[in-house]
Amino acid sequence: MHVTLFGVVLFLHITVAILAFAMAGVLHTSLQVIGRARRVEEVRSWGAVAHRLEPLLPVLALVLLGLGAWLVHLGEHTDDAFRFTDAWVLTAIISVVVVEAIGGVLLKPRGEKLSALIAAAPDGPIPAEITAAGRDRIFWDMAHLTTFGFLGVVFLMAAKPDGAWAAVYPIAGALVGVVVSRLQQRGLPAYDATNLPGQRAASSASSEVRA
Repeated sequence: MHVTLFGVVLFLHITVAILAFAMAGVLHTSLQVIGRARRVEEVRSWGAVAHRLEPLLPVLALVLLGLGAWLVHLGEHTDDAFRFTDAWVLTAIISVVVVEAIGGVLLKPRGEKLSALIAAAPDGPIPAEITAAGRDRIFWDMAHLTTFGFLGVVFLMAAKPDGAWAAVYPIAGALVGVVVSRLQQRGLPAYDATNLPGQRAASSASSEVRA
């Protein structure tokens, strides 16, 4: 069995990509949980997990860029003979940089705000501020855009399309991500502060006192 350096680096590159998608899956699940929750106890652990995972995604992106650059360097000597000047390589690099910029500018401050609100909230009915932050449309849209945009980059690495076609796939992935985000947001239950378990109990008690 002949193991090449290119094969080892490709394995590491794929492993880091899988890890990044797994972490993104946990973060997307936390959005669903927080967006549907009615009590702070339901979201406290999810907020803590999201707070720990979010800073790791930019680190993984840098590792992916580094391993990807190494692969391209090695790829010049393989049968595929791809290099940095190939359209799909340039598009993949630009897409990762743009996605990380979106994450830093739009996602990071919203994620930190949501985590801080959850950590500071006492147990009981979930405050409207947490629900609003957890359902922030830009937060949802950009989270899905970045994940599906990365899927487009994965397709670039697998298919290696030529020319202008290379830009189509990350853009298409990003658009699909926004559509999925909007569909999921529509599926969230309506938030009614007067219909929370704690509020219902307080209302019942108040009614009994008045009676």
